[in-house]
Amino acid sequence: MLAFACFSSTAYSAARCSPASYREARSAMTSQLLATGYSKTQVGFLMRNANRMTSEMRADKLNEKAKACGIESARAYVLECLDKQLFPLKYGTSASLDDEKQTKGFWGKKRLTVRELLFIGEFHACLGAAKEYLFRG
Repeated sequence: MLAFACFSSTAYSAARCSPASYREARSAMTSQLLATGYSKTQVGFLMRNANRMTSEMRADKLNEKAKACGIESARAYVLECLDKQLFPLKYGTSASLDDEKQTKGFWGKKRLTVRELLFIGEFHACLGAAKEYLFRG
């Protein structure tokens, strides 16, 4: 359900350029993560990997509508989508976001906290939405 909401919000706004640059969106996401309980170590890990994955998005692959905005705008959309999807979850949760879970090794780590897993899952949904609506004809 959350992935569908991300697809919908990205698709709706894909016709308009992002008002923020990727650098601004990255800075805002970093601040939001720190303000909502992510540790500096977690933020560094998550943003380093998010940056790596969004930097793989290539300008020559943008569709016609997205070309007018540019690659930095497309990259910023991923983090803006993530912001819209991830941060409403901070309210009313009864689960401990700092519980660790054993994984198959997402982003190079085998033990991740629930909050890291939330970020990674929503990030991939938003990255997929951006690729679907900004990079295909």
